[in-house]
Amino acid sequence: MGAAPRFAALTALLLSSCLATQALASRGQSVSLSAGLSSVYDDNFLQFSDNQLADFASGLHPLRYSVESTDDGLFAPDAAITWQLDEGKGRRHALRLRAAGDYRAHNPTADHFAAGARWTESFARGRRFTAGWYFVNNFYLRQLRDEDLPVALGDYRYQRAQFDLNIYSAAWRQRLGRSMHADVAYQFEDRHYVPAFQERNAGTHQPEVRVDWDHLPRQGGIEVHGGYRLSHAQATDGDEIGGVHDDDDLSYHGYESGIAGHMEFHRQRRWGFGGDLATELETRNYDSDRTADRYHYGRHDIMYAVEAGLRLAYRPHWGFRAFYRFESNAASLSAFAPPASESGSYRQSVVGLEIDWSGMVWHQSPPTDEEGGE
Repeated sequence: MGAAPRFAALTALLLSSCLATQALASRGQSVSLSAGLSSVYDDNFLQFSDNQLADFASGLHPLRYSVESTDDGLFAPDAAITWQLDEGKGRRHALRLRAAGDYRAHNPTADHFAAGARWTESFARGRRFTAGWYFVNNFYLRQLRDEDLPVALGDYRYQRAQFDLNIYSAAWRQRLGRSMHADVAYQFEDRHYVPAFQERNAGTHQPEVRVDWDHLPRQGGIEVHGGYRLSHAQATDGDEIGGVHDDDDLSYHGYESGIAGHMEFHRQRRWGFGGDLATELETRNYDSDRTADRYHYGRHDIMYAVEAGLRLAYRPHWGFRAFYRFESNAASLSAFAPPASESGSYRQSVVGLEIDWSGMVWHQSPPTDEEGGE
């Protein structure tokens, strides 16, 4: 089933849920909408290494890239609808459906669509359980060399590498004090490539713990998170001879961590002005034991990113945010890799403006304490 039919099915589920609960005359229901629009400039949207950027600029190997430029502008709309049933005394149910798209100014080959759903069960004393699903279709990675094609084809061996991605997630949130919460979360990523690169199909497990503090001065908050990623790739396309595997093995394990904070600088009536700052650190140790796998055997990556933003809010519906993000990945390759390849190392800068709106479109009064019960 394609992304659009899936999103239509989720929308139908939401509407049927709303109609069913309305028919039962349940009080405390609401439906809210949100919409956003981002305009972004990305100076290396395919995360090419310095050597790849130089090779692209030379114009000597156009078939290796199949894009008009290595930088681009991005237009990203998104919309979401949320249904909520408040039973009182902290007991709530909520279903949120979201659709989003990424559309490039000069390289439409990298456009893609995403959709997702999230179910939330809230309990008294700030406890909450969340389950979600997120889908991206036809995500364009870049042109990759298909090693199964004859060497005589030269650069014609470079084929379009794209994949569909499903992410399934669950999390439990617990209040630890007046201003402190802890989340224990898990997500599974299921990645399926086009047939030419099916050896890259992978399932990735990621448990994570998050701790945050709110009610800080100036409406501030801080979040710290850490987790572990374990990715197991298919690592074969079924054409090995005599049991000898001749395909890349992208399996890896590693840690991810980060810290983020936000605060309000000034507030005047409905207007509020604030900022946010976040940093991330991620490691990847590749598990390939194939010396012929030049770019993954003995490889270790360290990714660092920092993002800063300024936000202007007009309560209760509008928000405007300008941000800058810098990301750097350093890939340490084994001696089997070409000396100047730098495959996997990249630097990327992104600057953008986000506009969002949210508002309630339908609401019923919540039940009283006597009606809600324990």
